[in-house]
Amino acid sequence: MSDLDAFLEDDACSRGVVRKECSTALSPSRLPGLDLALNPYTRCGHDCTYCYAPYIMRVSPSEWGGKVQAKVNIPKVLAKELPRKKGVIGLGTVTDPYQPVERELRLTRRCLEEMVKVPTKVSVLTKSDLVVRDIDLLLRIEDAEVGITVNTTSDRAAAVFEACAPPPSRRLAALSALVASGVRTYVFLGPIIPSITDEDVGTLVNAIATTGVRRIMVDRLNLRPGMRARMEAVLEQRAPDLLLAFRYDVGSPDFYGNAISAVRARCREQGITCQDAF
Repeated sequence: MSDLDAFLEDDACSRGVVRKECSTALSPSRLPGLDLALNPYTRCGHDCTYCYAPYIMRVSPSEWGGKVQAKVNIPKVLAKELPRKKGVIGLGTVTDPYQPVERELRLTRRCLEEMVKVPTKVSVLTKSDLVVRDIDLLLRIEDAEVGITVNTTSDRAAAVFEACAPPPSRRLAALSALVASGVRTYVFLGPIIPSITDEDVGTLVNAIATTGVRRIMVDRLNLRPGMRARMEAVLEQRAPDLLLAFRYDVGSPDFYGNAISAVRARCREQGITCQDAF
């Protein structure tokens, strides 16, 4: 058994890994502000209940929760494509580039090492504090930014739907480290989820402000087919005390409108730029 296989076997949240090769590293992106997408992995060990990626990739959510596919040759393919493909690269558009298996495979880090060699613009989005490991490379890339997703200050609440992602306390600490190092950093405050996101969203914005971050992108929960039922089933199992509040607000436009308005108001008070995510 390899060190990686032992690591995966011991990790209760791991979905296992399948090594594969890719023919292309960079693909066109339709996300605002991004020209190209780079995803070293397919599927994600964080396995968040509300993940939108299966719908984008046209894979059933149950299948998406299977083994992570690691594109083991992607750094070499990227090295060939970087000189001829220009624009802002979104690192982690349909999977988290710093999911658990990255600790061992280091595909994301190896991709960043290639970006250091060529003038590159890259925007990283993650739920993991592992990104702090790569501050040395991010500072050497001509135009790099990092976004970290935070939608609650409560480690307990976050664990309901994001049981395999690092808790918010670690993500907030990572934000502080990134800002202090000089890496351009923002927060993706989303999705706002009834019963999970702090009832007083001002508390959440204040916590983000203490990290030094000065830009927040905010987004509501966008339900896809079958998503609400899965979320309710998880709540019933892990946090039944939150189920009633979730059911009451999850389909309410007023809930999301009021929450986003409150985020914007507190951002103005804190001098933080606030914008819609999509």
